[in-house]
Amino acid sequence: MSTTGIIFDIERFAIHDGPGIRTTLFLKGCPLACWWCHNPEGIGGRPQLAFFAEKCIGCGRCLTACPEGVHERADDGTRVMHRERCRLCGRCAAECCSGALVVEGREITVEEAVTELGRDRPFYETSGGGVTLSGGEPLAQPDFTAAVLERCRAEGMHTCLDTSGQAPWADLERALRWTDLVLYDYKIADTERHRKYTGVTNDLIRENLVLLDARGTPIEVRMPVIPGVNDDAGNLDATAAFLSPLRSIRRVTLLGYHRFGESKYRRLGRTYRLEGTQPPSREHMEAIAARFRAAGLETVVR
Repeated sequence: MSTTGIIFDIERFAIHDGPGIRTTLFLKGCPLACWWCHNPEGIGGRPQLAFFAEKCIGCGRCLTACPEGVHERADDGTRVMHRERCRLCGRCAAECCSGALVVEGREITVEEAVTELGRDRPFYETSGGGVTLSGGEPLAQPDFTAAVLERCRAEGMHTCLDTSGQAPWADLERALRWTDLVLYDYKIADTERHRKYTGVTNDLIRENLVLLDARGTPIEVRMPVIPGVNDDAGNLDATAAFLSPLRSIRRVTLLGYHRFGESKYRRLGRTYRLEGTQPPSREHMEAIAARFRAAGLETVVR
């Protein structure tokens, strides 16, 4: 029986998920729940129903299609969703003629995934690109992730693993056999502050990064810069002090906070916890980069 995984997107012509032009496979499921996550549809491990209110034309077809009574029209004409009743049968999405209801997430086999990724091989070959597994957290589906990476490597495609590091070392180590570059997220140095904003401590993340460094696999550390959360001098200096001795880190990429994912929370019936937070200025990002460079870390701003 073929190994399968649950994905929520395949992004082609990606240029920020590793070198060259890449195709990024986004897997569902993540052990973190970062307040600023711009892919909330990747947090849960199973498919889920998203509602695009701006696309709804009020036809009412979903009301009759759903056997669980998830969709309701109140007496005042407003639309109500009882998400707790949803069994993800997909009937409402199938009946929705305007695309307002979408099931985020689908099951795919390793063979199907590799076929999809391989379609862009000419772009990989001319640009020095390849495939990237992201999420969510790819290591939340360790068997599927390892199998896809193995097959892609066997077919001559450059492979990147984009991970939070919050996974058993055995799962990470297995994936590394077929990984050319690791994109490793590092967010907050203080363990209790890390727990507050992501739901977990950073103990395992730090341990795995040290083990990964000793193994010698090339690493690009990616740090989101979230105003008021991790952009203070104390956190920046502690982060630089932890990263600078690690020899396998090729560079640090600073990712400025943005609000592009905010609307996704409403579509999924979730609360966005950084409402009103503004992106950092270019000057602030460059100042952070200069701070990291002074600690001996090659650093770029994105």
